[in-house]
Formats: sequence, structure tokens, C-alpha cells
Amino acid sequence: MPRNEMVYTGKEKPLILIAEDNPSNFHLFETILKKDYALIHAWNGKEAVLLFEEHRPHLILMDIKMPLIDGYEATQKIREKSLSVPIIAVTAYAFGSDETRIMNSGFNAYISKPIQSGLLKETILKMLIR
Repeated sequence: MPRNEMVYTGKEKPLILIAEDNPSNFHLFETILKKDYALIHAWNGKEAVLLFEEHRPHLILMDIKMPLIDGYEATQKIREKSLSVPIIAVTAYAFGSDETRIMNSGFNAYISKPIQSGLLKETILKMLIR
């Protein structure tokens, strides 16, 4: 089974790639998730694509507005390599049209900022056990 397919073996924590250019936001994700997940961090969309190719994480948290390439383009590039890895869009934009665009752009789920830890954990778990 490819590494990007989630399998709970009990031997390792699932690996999450967090694509987030804001240090404070990344620290919040890290604080919420580090107990249950192994984390790698991309500072921009281009780095997210490279880290995906190198590490094949089990799940990706993708900020929409990032330098170099945005979350939409990074997701498109990752989808060319994997249709199965869950990608959760994370954005401050919360309009209905934004959610429609996100869900039509290759993302599996959507979480708006400010981040609610319970909703974040619940969404990640749903994506990993689907």
C-alpha cells in the first residue's frame, strides 16, 4: 500500500504536512497536533509540493494565501501526483463562494481561521479514517 494511504499500525504517528507561512499560525497547529501526529512544515506552496514529493505525508493542511505559489496551485500540483492524499484547506476567507471554490479545487475539506482545536482534530481524524 502506498505510504500516502492511511494505515494505523500503532508503530508510528501519522505524518501531517502543514503548509503555513505565518509562524504564529504554524505554532498553533504544532501545539494542537504534536502529541498525536508527526509534523513537517512548509513555509510556502512551492516548498509544500517539494515536501509532499519527498515525504508522502498521510494528510496535508494547506493555507490558501502563501508566497511563491498559493494553496490552490500547490494543491493542483500535488493532485497531479496523488488523488488520494487528504488535503484540508485552511483560510481566513469564510464566504460561501470561497468554500465552493475550495471544494472544487481538489481539496477534501475546509477549515476557517481562527482555528478551533476541536474542529481541527475532528476534521483530520475523519480524513485519515475515510
